[in-house]
Amino acid sequence: MSALSRFEQFMEQLVEGSVARLFRSPVQPVEIARRLERAMESQQSISVKRVIVPSFYRAFLNPQDFAAFQPVQAQLEQEMATYLSELAQERGFAMLEHPRVVLAEDAAVPRRSIQVVAELTNNQGAETTQVMAPAVPAPPARKRHALLLLQTPAGPQPIPVESTAVAIGRGLGNDVILEDTRVSRHHAQLRYRQRRFWITDLGSTNGTFVNGARISETALRDGDVVSLGGLELTFKDQ
Repeated sequence: MSALSRFEQFMEQLVEGSVARLFRSPVQPVEIARRLERAMESQQSISVKRVIVPSFYRAFLNPQDFAAFQPVQAQLEQEMATYLSELAQERGFAMLEHPRVVLAEDAAVPRRSIQVVAELTNNQGAETTQVMAPAVPAPPARKRHALLLLQTPAGPQPIPVESTAVAIGRGLGNDVILEDTRVSRHHAQLRYRQRRFWITDLGSTNGTFVNGARISETALRDGDVVSLGGLELTFKDQ
């Protein structure tokens, strides 16, 4: 079971308990988890033998949104820390210590928004001695622009791919939300690695196809036609 699937299972069990009002909040736990994941992906420190990602995360919410999470704050913080730990293992990342997540309120954060701050270690905690291999230069920034073209009655609708990890599906927690019954709640994921984008099926009901062939995972090329259960998008990488 993937880290995301296990986290979603935990949330399903939680909603069956006495805190169902949490899920009426305009900010959902899976959205916070996604923001934490993006912070981890975007703040990689590359050393000779490993890729190090932050282990201390603070997620700030508007006080009105934060109030819904207070009854289960400790549970959520612990579960989100476990999610990040498992996610780092899945992706081959290293952490300097076991991850910690803190949910906090900040009146400067707009309603329905999430702001995440990530650090390599919790500098307010116990003193830590760090021994790291000499850093090597980070790879040059990627100058190409990737997008998905969705055919609509009004014409092609471009969907920019703006992250190295993009979740696609019908559920509101996805980065790309496709409101089509053929698409599963969590259908597929795009990930950038080895200088190209790869698409992975997330156990969808109707399958993921590239140029007519059903796939579990494959690299994408410019012009490939991706079908999510029959909903077609053209991948452009320029």
